[in-house]
Amino acid sequence: MARPLRKAVPMASSNRSSLSLLPVLFAAVASVACSESSSDSMSSARGDDPSRNAGAGASAPGGDGAGASNGGSAERAIAEADVVQLVDGRLYAMSKSGSLSIIDASRPGRLTMLGHAYLPGEPFEMYLRGDLLVVMANGAYAVDGQPNAPSRGDQGETYGAEAPSSSSRVASPDLGAGVIVIDVKDPGLLQRVATFPVPGEIADSRIVGDILYLATYENASCYGCASSPRTMVTSFDVSSPAEMRQVDHAAFESGAHYVDWGTSGYKRSVIATSERMYVGGPGDAAPSYQDDGADEGVIDVLDITDPRGVLGRGAHISTRGAILSRWQMDEKDGVLRVISQRGSGYTVNGIGSPEVQTFHIWNTRSLQAMGSTSLRLPRQEGLKSVRFDGQRAYAITFNETDPLFVIDLADEAAPRQRGELHMPGWVFHLEPRGDRVVGLGLDRNDPLGNLNVSLFDVADMDSPRMLARVAFGSTAYTNDGAIVSYELPEDQDRIQKAFRIFEDGLVAVPFSGGQASANGAGCEGQGGGVQLIDWSGDTLTKQVTLPVAGNPRRALLNQGELLAVSDSNVTSFDLARRDVALKTADLVIGSCETRPVGVSGGWRGGDRATVFADDAPRYDLRCAAAGAGAGAGGSIWAGLGVGLAAVAGAVRRRRRDS
Repeated sequence: MARPLRKAVPMASSNRSSLSLLPVLFAAVASVACSESSSDSMSSARGDDPSRNAGAGASAPGGDGAGASNGGSAERAIAEADVVQLVDGRLYAMSKSGSLSIIDASRPGRLTMLGHAYLPGEPFEMYLRGDLLVVMANGAYAVDGQPNAPSRGDQGETYGAEAPSSSSRVASPDLGAGVIVIDVKDPGLLQRVATFPVPGEIADSRIVGDILYLATYENASCYGCASSPRTMVTSFDVSSPAEMRQVDHAAFESGAHYVDWGTSGYKRSVIATSERMYVGGPGDAAPSYQDDGADEGVIDVLDITDPRGVLGRGAHISTRGAILSRWQMDEKDGVLRVISQRGSGYTVNGIGSPEVQTFHIWNTRSLQAMGSTSLRLPRQEGLKSVRFDGQRAYAITFNETDPLFVIDLADEAAPRQRGELHMPGWVFHLEPRGDRVVGLGLDRNDPLGNLNVSLFDVADMDSPRMLARVAFGSTAYTNDGAIVSYELPEDQDRIQKAFRIFEDGLVAVPFSGGQASANGAGCEGQGGGVQLIDWSGDTLTKQVTLPVAGNPRRALLNQGELLAVSDSNVTSFDLARRDVALKTADLVIGSCETRPVGVSGGWRGGDRATVFADDAPRYDLRCAAAGAGAGAGGSIWAGLGVGLAAVAGAVRRRRRDS
């Protein structure tokens, strides 16, 4: 039977500290009914088109490669989860502070809170299936298997050293994750209809057809986990989410138990087609630090053709280096293509050269090596990012300058290195657009900002050129790990959901600013927001930085406006002008969450966005705060439709209707 989520009305600040003691699973704003929370135990754990959700006029984020991007058949379409969903003028937004908000964004200049729920643990991502949300959260269950109480970040608390386990500051792989199905047909009366405890920590997910495939990491210390580290892929039937059920699971040993991998071995990366799922990561052998050492990466292949969700074990492939990013793997026309480098994940500059490998797919259980080539490097450099695009691939390495390598895959049995381009800094993510490539990168030595967007001409594979670059962001950090982990909104497996290139050439980049803080308190950082850049022809034009409170994570187009979503706020801006910030509405959805960043050499390089030594010291950085728009005319208000009053209006409306 469906259970309504616990309701709450705004409370005085003097009562806020007591909220964290309430043993509730959820609470929702704007209603009066209530019920007891779930007492589900971890012991029971075993036994949508991205472009539509991205907002009108948005180009779809990069998918899992050619085999996945076409989505297969209509019955086996591939969907990826996100922290936001925008459908029919209704915005669903998750905050790292622990909240789920449902907002009416159907009218430009107005944001109205329809429903607000507190979630246990740290919300990960979600899928919208009709009137039901399938929500995934890490840290939803304690180490003893009991449900964690929801965080109360929406009440304005800023967590310091005593942050609860549901705060992102102290997320622990020892905790258990959860999958929760919520009925959102009536946002003012949200109801939990199903809960699934999941041992370990969620790494990634896909929905293919009516099956949810959930990849989790178990570190051998978490409740209900195996006795040795492993990655688990579990399938759930979500054809009727209200009656969601677990179907099957498959386990893979993890190389994370070797100390040298640090946290880079914690999670495997996945890509999916309508027939196969590839689960890549560090291999099972300890790193050797030798040029002639053994292969360090592994890809396990799963057969997911069964529409009921039954998993079939496939091939087990060794790769030259560890797979630390989804973009290192790609399937096209019956061929698996991989780029990796030994030393990635535990050295800064890698060991030896990155290697391109291709495998012919006879079937899911049988893949045969076809060809390979080692990239010729100007000096010893570490592989940082990869992107496949049809019959070519791009690879980024870095030491003090960044070569962009173009790789010809027209003959996949004989891949060839073609041209290369050297530039300052390095590119974190690449978005191919025909004979142009747009890159999101960083350069810690650029006085105009640590972050940048670059435009490359790759029409001539032998002579790639950089046509334009726009720098922005903070100049406070001199450590690449701090820039990647703090200023960028997502890790490398998810950055394409935040870095958006819209159909009219507008490029939007959410980012965080601010200074390092030794005590981890406060949200006084400056300079974060959403950077707007216009791409036209062969030029990039820097436009305004839209000021957004909290750590901005997403930027969506909606009826001529841009919706900026952070951990604490949803803010709308009129795009009639892009040289000034025309704020039209703002709505609080949670609290800002400080981000831990390794310093003193703690960043270990490699491809994953956040890679630290296990014993590296941390700084807790302040949240980005909304400052003045960095455009020609500063920041002005285009309207008075501020959404903060909408919560009280929703409460009054719900009371009248009850």
